Amino acid sequence: MAASLEFSQATARIHFNAGVNEKGHFIHKIKTYKFINDDATPANMYTALTQLASLSSYPFIQLEKVVTEDIHN
Repeated sequence: MAASLEFSQATARIHFNAGVNEKGHFIHKIKTYKFINDDATPANMYTALTQLASLSSYPFIQLEKVVTEDIHN
């Protein structure tokens, strides 16, 4: 029998550059948004997340979508 994947949940993350610490290393901050719809298009997610990122005083580095799926037999 073949195994299949079933969507469980998705989260969106906005990565920010929060400056440099005393040792000269970059400080990386991440804001996570849960309960993202499985059918959210990349264009819609980009628009929504860049608008949310614009509310922050930190410049954003990248956006990502993390999907969790259950494996069923």
